[in-house]
Amino acid sequence: MKRKRLLSLALAVMMAGTTLAGCGGKQPQATSAAGGASSEAAAEAGGDKKAGETPTTAKEEGGTPVESDEMKVAVIGEPATLDVHMTSAFITQEIGYHILEGLYTIDADYNTVPMLAEDTTVSDDNMHYTIKLRQGVKFHNGKELTSEDVVASLNHWVEKTSYGAILGKILDKIEGTDPYTVDIYLTQPSVVVTTLLAFPNQQGGIYPKESIDAADEKGIPEKDIIGTGPYKFGEHKPDQYVKLEKFDDYCARSEEPSGHSGKKTAYFKQLTFIPVSEDAVRKDGVSTGEYQLGEQISTDMYELVEMDPNSEPVVIKPWWWPMMVLNKKEGIFTDVKARQALLACLNMEECMKAAFGNELFYRIDCSAMFKEQPMYSEGGKELYNQNDVEKAKKLLAETDYNGEPIIWYTTKDYPYMYKIAVVASKQMEAAGFKVDVQVVDWATITQKRSDPSAYNIFSGATTFTPDPGVLPHLDGSWPGWWENAEKDQMIVELNGEADPVKRQQIWDEFQETWIWGDVPFIKIGDYFLLSTRSKNLKSFDEGPFTFFWNCYLEK
Repeated sequence: MKRKRLLSLALAVMMAGTTLAGCGGKQPQATSAAGGASSEAAAEAGGDKKAGETPTTAKEEGGTPVESDEMKVAVIGEPATLDVHMTSAFITQEIGYHILEGLYTIDADYNTVPMLAEDTTVSDDNMHYTIKLRQGVKFHNGKELTSEDVVASLNHWVEKTSYGAILGKILDKIEGTDPYTVDIYLTQPSVVVTTLLAFPNQQGGIYPKESIDAADEKGIPEKDIIGTGPYKFGEHKPDQYVKLEKFDDYCARSEEPSGHSGKKTAYFKQLTFIPVSEDAVRKDGVSTGEYQLGEQISTDMYELVEMDPNSEPVVIKPWWWPMMVLNKKEGIFTDVKARQALLACLNMEECMKAAFGNELFYRIDCSAMFKEQPMYSEGGKELYNQNDVEKAKKLLAETDYNGEPIIWYTTKDYPYMYKIAVVASKQMEAAGFKVDVQVVDWATITQKRSDPSAYNIFSGATTFTPDPGVLPHLDGSWPGWWENAEKDQMIVELNGEADPVKRQQIWDEFQETWIWGDVPFIKIGDYFLLSTRSKNLKSFDEGPFTFFWNCYLEK
């Protein structure tokens, strides 16, 4: 069968003009400063980076990167496991992608690009991927990366993760043809394979085969958490810290850094993640120099951080988008007219302002993919944020709705969900709906949403997703039960189309016809996170997948 180089999903961007035959040296060395780093030191930070842009380099900031003894990060909680294949918890993933690397990763514009892969070809029918591995890449235990490690890791990933399960549905087999070649065979065409393997959350991280063999029902033991990344696992004291150590024999790529891709340089001898449950303590700790980054603090603290002489705000953009998920199996919202009536009455600006206040932390946008992503779409834009109560009343009058309570499960565990429910329910009542907002904990929602007799609406949110073809709530088995054969066929067409222009056209039509026309769920808007960093932390990337290579502490 004729074969072609994989160009879809921007894979060729980082491959063009660069061929990596191997890895001949140790990790690039930073300039050392006498006496090491001082976590209390603070100086004015360099220029801000907008989402989707390449981070400011040390040269652009006018400084020379220096190595420091330690970088301390205040995170929101304790990781239940360090095996990235066993959980979607962000803290595990964030620690994990400093230790592990995948065949592919994402650049600053969220395109899929190679990492441990050197070269990729795909068959004309998009059912057979052949991946050549970089040679000479070493694991933290000194073993060289080969195809047996990749095959074992990817089979484990397919079995244990939700993104892996998406590939598993169409997977025939994964084989190691020779020590540096991996073949992936599918049962139906797909162009999202490399995207699934690249995404930092639920990452397809590559472990040595021996680590996979050591896994039990709880995952890979901590002593076997071994990867090829710029940092290696050091020590974990539960509820105190996770310490990583610089891997001196790290085999870096040669391309310019861009997001998670390109050359990675570790400027910290030790990288320490410290669980700190109170966001005020995370904020204050950065101000005093106890930490250099405090993750996920309340947006109400923005002005306090701005006024602090030792720290500065970090707006993580993009992040997630909140949504109302409608029960399409039982109740009034089995009728598309009722769903369209609900959509018509909503004022998204009012909802988002109530939930997030400061406009720095939200955006009114109809796209299911963020504006910063390659597959952004304005399909169905005219149906979003209509704020048309009269239209809603007319549509509702065409249904069998008789004033029965609309049961909406929401939670204060995520305050924005509750605030949106309060505002949106009043908008619904103005259009003729009677709404019963039931406030429960998030665990209850995750239980109730699987029972079609229990609710009409539940509050939810969608994380940053790598590609529209793998959005989980498009699947008919996902809570809310969007079962439609025509819709499903269009997703198959989307995931089988390699031409990026045609693929965008399919997605534009899908978003307009199905997401905003059929109204299976309702996106309210985009929202962003607030973190805080020390002003002496330079060249820090402010994207949605926080990492600590290529940044350094100014002396």
